[in-house]
Amino acid sequence: MSLGYEFKAARQSFHLAVGQGAQIHVEEYGCEQGVPVVVCHGGPGAGLVPSMSCLFNPRKYRIILFSQRGCGLSSPDSLVHNSPTHLVDDIHLLLNHLGIEKSVIAGGSWGATLALLFYQSHPERVSGLILWASFLAETSDLAWLYGPHGAGAQFYPELYLDFSHGLNSESEILQYYYQSLTGADELEQHKAAQLWMAWESKLALGTRTRLAHIEQAHSDVQQAKIMCHFFQKDNFSQLCGIAQFKELLCHLPCWLIHSRDDLVCRYAPVQRFAKEHKAQFYVLENAGHAQREGDYMDAIIRASDLMLCRLH
Repeated sequence: MSLGYEFKAARQSFHLAVGQGAQIHVEEYGCEQGVPVVVCHGGPGAGLVPSMSCLFNPRKYRIILFSQRGCGLSSPDSLVHNSPTHLVDDIHLLLNHLGIEKSVIAGGSWGATLALLFYQSHPERVSGLILWASFLAETSDLAWLYGPHGAGAQFYPELYLDFSHGLNSESEILQYYYQSLTGADELEQHKAAQLWMAWESKLALGTRTRLAHIEQAHSDVQQAKIMCHFFQKDNFSQLCGIAQFKELLCHLPCWLIHSRDDLVCRYAPVQRFAKEHKAQFYVLENAGHAQREGDYMDAIIRASDLMLCRLH
């Protein structure tokens, strides 16, 4: 079991103006003359993770990480002018700024959602896809995550009672948290964010749930805001159908990695997607949604190495 390629400092770090007063934070790793790979982080709202650069061979890849609007060191911390369409446009602008015609697009969880959405909008700019713990943004996914008959509610009924506040549907729950997180009462924001992130963490990590720290308070509020914001009807409708392409992906090098017992992102839709598009599909057992653990990292590294073979 490896921990990935050796981590080295970023070759460059900068902010790129993408319009509407927004700037995204970008970091570049690896070889400037290498195969470009743009890595989309999860969340939504998590921000770039420098160690994700270790999933790609730094001697062969030009590794580009960025924090999406409102995340990490990107600015401002705003939900205005922040939608899936904006994020797709930002990747397009980033590639233009870096002088990259085509790139591998990679990402896990929400990052896989964004990668697929970008491919759907700009297939001519994508040379390959590496996706893990993919969230395919079907309407039923929200019921799976937040509804009374979803996976979390069935595995952790006691915690779900606290999380749901006794509300009867995922739509009511999402509306409650969105209003609490975007309201003027900061104490109410922090309480809602704490419950929201605790629920997300439990589904993702199970018994390995992280402990909250005071210094995480602001980032937890912002991430919870962004997640609820993207799951509101107007934004979520932009995601529906990302797995339905006009043409099959058979011609495009595509790897998908997924754990069978992922309680956040359902296995069955991803398995069907991989079969339909004849994508390479790695199935992990007992890995859950914990994408930064050894087995998961090994599988992503294997896919990124094989991608180089396909592209060359």
